[in-house]
Amino acid sequence: MNTEKKTKTSGSRNRKMLKIGSFNVTVTAVVIVIAVLVNLFVGELPGAFTMLDTSSLQLYTVGEETEGVLAGVDRDVYFYVLAERGTEDSTIVNLLERYESLSKHVKVSVIDPAINPAFISQYTEEQLSSNSVIVTSDLRHYVLDYYEIYTTQYSEEDYYNYMYYGVMPTGTTYFNGELAFTTAVDYVTREDLPVLYELEGHGETALDATYQTYITAENVGMNTLSLLTVDVIPADCSIILINNPTGDINGDELNMLRQYLAEGGSIILVTSYANYSELGMPNLSALAAELGLEPADGIVFETDRNHYTGYPYSLLPGFGSTGPMALVSENTRYALMHASHGIIANGKGEGSVIPMLSTSSGAYVKAVPASGSFNTMDKEDGDLSGQFYLAAAVTGTADGTREADYRFVWYASPSITSSSDDSYISGGNSAVFMGSVSWMAENQISLSILAKQLQVEALTLTAAQSSLWSIIVIFILPLAMLAAGFVVWIRRRKR
Repeated sequence: MNTEKKTKTSGSRNRKMLKIGSFNVTVTAVVIVIAVLVNLFVGELPGAFTMLDTSSLQLYTVGEETEGVLAGVDRDVYFYVLAERGTEDSTIVNLLERYESLSKHVKVSVIDPAINPAFISQYTEEQLSSNSVIVTSDLRHYVLDYYEIYTTQYSEEDYYNYMYYGVMPTGTTYFNGELAFTTAVDYVTREDLPVLYELEGHGETALDATYQTYITAENVGMNTLSLLTVDVIPADCSIILINNPTGDINGDELNMLRQYLAEGGSIILVTSYANYSELGMPNLSALAAELGLEPADGIVFETDRNHYTGYPYSLLPGFGSTGPMALVSENTRYALMHASHGIIANGKGEGSVIPMLSTSSGAYVKAVPASGSFNTMDKEDGDLSGQFYLAAAVTGTADGTREADYRFVWYASPSITSSSDDSYISGGNSAVFMGSVSWMAENQISLSILAKQLQVEALTLTAAQSSLWSIIVIFILPLAMLAAGFVVWIRRRKR
């Protein structure tokens, strides 16, 4: 009897264990199937939903400018990262995958030059670094070397220590990925690229390399133009820059510029008090006057300390908010207009005058003495006073040959294109100037995307914090796991 009873009890227990085992196997199989299906589903989701940017510098996050460019892409764009398998730069690849997730037209691939050595030669003869990127479309291609994506800047202190102490400079490394890739997308997808022509033949100042880089970074081509050697202004001319001329244009050139504006052209005029005056350059003055602007000859002085720095003729003007200024970054607080003459609206033009940079109402203009130096910088009887423009824009209806509207911008100081003045003001002058270029080139957005400094802070712990976390990780967590396991074992034993 006892043996039979034990046998029945043992059989019942075995069947119970078998049921439990079968249930566990079934649950495990279901969980695995669900996990596989979830992974497959998530893998098909756009990267914007699956790739969370947890980097402290937001290296994989793109701004509104980039989103705007990608939203307007209507042709396929291919990004090729040139790297051997396993050596891909994760920051570059992850950022490009974010681009891919934001536009169905963007495709990202990794090309191993060792396997496909002829690939690079299709686009460039230059020797490219590992993790360089080639961007292509059916229109054109754009080549980005790795060291254009990651750039290193050296401070004056770095140079000083190297020159005098032989200390190798380390510099500060910046990640320019978003700026570089967005510029590339814009370049390979735009049907017609705008071109800026620098006028020459009148003692103009050529733009320095820094400003040229700013212009080409926004996919605006550059060329030179002499009106003395052409009958008509080139058809691809989007902007004419007249940068601080020392001599006036002649009558024929004036008529060509008039016709250019009537067709919908755009002109940027930069003048200085030392070289420009209404009497000294009557033809340029006539062109500006027809558009509704005229100069206040002399140097503008400020009485409001909030509108100058150092000397009352080193002006920090107030900003307008429309036209070209609408494209200037909100982070730009100042522009420096050193030794500027004034600009006044004369009310004679048919176009709309747009204030860009303005003085306070307490400013005044002093005529420059023949000696070139002032006896006093204080306001005197006869000095013209009030609010002046230091930069102004004019736009109006054109005949549509080039564009529907003409655009004219006048800066009253060469500071606006001076790299030294620009660095003094933390890039404010170039931001304003490039706002004008973008406005005239009809860029939907400004590609002035900031580079991200690669300074990731290490986790720093005090000795007390280090001891505390050591105790938690080495002793408390393992003991807690053991205790939890012991409790589970005791409960199972009581069943």
